[in-house]
Amino acid sequence: MCGIAGIFNYNSSEKIDEQSLTGMSHILAHRGPDGEGLYVNGKIGLAHRRLAIIDLTENGSQPFISEDGRYVIIYNGEIFNFLELKSDLSKFNFRYRSDSDTEVLLYLYIQYGPSILEKLNGMFAFAIWDNHEQSLFIARDRLGIKPVYYSDLSGTFMFASEQKALIKAGVPKTVAEDEFQELLLYRFISGEKTLYKNIFKLLPGYYLFIKDERISKTRWWNLGEKIRINRERLPNDVFDWFEDAFSKATNYRMISDRPVGILLSGGLDSSSITAQLAKLNFSNISTFTVGFNEPNYDEGKLAKKVAEKYNCDYHEIKLDADKVHQSLEDAAWFHDEPLIHQNDPHLLAVSQYAKKYVAVLLSGEGADELMGGYVRYKALNYLSLKDFAMPLLGIAESFSSNARIRKLHRFYKLDASESVMLNGCSFYPNDFKNPGISFNEINYHNNYRLNLFNEAKEVYPKDAGRQAMYLDLHTYLSSLLERNDKMTMAASIECRVPFLDHFLIEMIGAIKSSDLLKGRKGKYLLYNTIGKKLPDEVRKYKKNGFSVPWESYLKNNEKFKNELHEMPNNPFFKSGLFAQINISQLIKRFKNDDQLATVLLRQLLMIHMWYKNFYAKI
Repeated sequence: MCGIAGIFNYNSSEKIDEQSLTGMSHILAHRGPDGEGLYVNGKIGLAHRRLAIIDLTENGSQPFISEDGRYVIIYNGEIFNFLELKSDLSKFNFRYRSDSDTEVLLYLYIQYGPSILEKLNGMFAFAIWDNHEQSLFIARDRLGIKPVYYSDLSGTFMFASEQKALIKAGVPKTVAEDEFQELLLYRFISGEKTLYKNIFKLLPGYYLFIKDERISKTRWWNLGEKIRINRERLPNDVFDWFEDAFSKATNYRMISDRPVGILLSGGLDSSSITAQLAKLNFSNISTFTVGFNEPNYDEGKLAKKVAEKYNCDYHEIKLDADKVHQSLEDAAWFHDEPLIHQNDPHLLAVSQYAKKYVAVLLSGEGADELMGGYVRYKALNYLSLKDFAMPLLGIAESFSSNARIRKLHRFYKLDASESVMLNGCSFYPNDFKNPGISFNEINYHNNYRLNLFNEAKEVYPKDAGRQAMYLDLHTYLSSLLERNDKMTMAASIECRVPFLDHFLIEMIGAIKSSDLLKGRKGKYLLYNTIGKKLPDEVRKYKKNGFSVPWESYLKNNEKFKNELHEMPNNPFFKSGLFAQINISQLIKRFKNDDQLATVLLRQLLMIHMWYKNFYAKI
């Protein structure tokens, strides 16, 4: 696991500014404290920061150059099946200088080219320079677990693991005001675009190739195609298949020459990983949990019970409001764009704490999107009944302050397409007509999301729930994985996600909804396999979503109250769409316990913290 960066002057013979490349490397130092490497040759420059996980010797250092000097690779990630692939290469007589997966990956590319990507089981972002062809190849894993950002300005192509490295190298930090609507409605910008005009993401499951002053991008992994193929070869017993496939996926992710731990919340997903490792006879595994003083937000007791059941070492960090505020400032710097999920600060804090014990953490991320764990998916199963439900919800809303009832009532006012497209949103376009927000219309129909929606309808015709899950796997999950990567790598920790093994994703996507989405709680497949063996408290536990007592902090903690005081004067809120929000009025509504105002204010707080702690400082 590492940080990568590069500069390619592809339409000129101008030599690389080594100082710029070094600056990119230094600002990514947190991603790789164990080593730094540069390769500069004419109009190409590559930089690498190393977090040593497999082959801890200097032999595994990067950039890694082929024996004949033709190819150079920089790589961030892990190829979990690299030993099997190395065995397959034995007939080609490559001479190995290391025990790393980096060297295997390079030789696989030399032998097979881009077609090798289909054989890789792992998480990866890598670049390979060909000195003979004067070409650059960059690839990203199927779901985008590892990031690649790039910029192309006047024939100079730059790429890096984080946006800050590009800005450090001279890419203007000009904000793209056209993206404000998506940022406000969804909390993040999907697809290739970012909040910066000249910085883009290489999409998950894509590779990019530059040769002869031409840049091309190719989609090498298409989930919809894999699902259609797997529908013709579904296993006879999906429960047996899942247990076996999940066991293999978890076992793969224990490959490491350094200690591995678990991010344990006490919920179904992380507890299932813990139980599976015990079944695989891994011992002395460390688990790490975040606790709060507020009982409704503290999962420590349950996590400790799980750790004790499976003979794991239990570690817990307690956070108060001041510690969360400090972590929020730090997280805003490491994330580069406004924080999305509002639990980034304590993921950063627990990762920093875990660094004293391990170099790798396993996370339960992805199980909800993959197996239907979110309550919001269930609302899509009853769209045909919404005309009947609406009057009842209206009556219930008048007698209850329950936020879920109110949200469901607003949700059922959407049309069928909006219900899928906006399924993951905290508020909906009509909500922006509330006092304090003066614009009348917000557009959610960006091309990337619409194209994915059309793809989802082709894969799952007339199945709104699966369409929303498919969209989430390509949008919402991307934002979660971005959070995981940046918050754990900020602490020089590698984060691995067993539920996102591509064999699991491709086959589960093909299982019929009537078999996959049974039961009241969601994740029927997991509950009735590994989940069966978990403590009853875990099976019955109502998850809190790794959440933080924000309302209490904003109302009672001096540091957070000061942030609210500063927000109306933040220069960022004077531009574009945000200039139409009366933040002072929004704060008054929040203090009067207005639920919609509270949700929006928390999001604006994250933007405010990003502006103060990243944009104004970079």
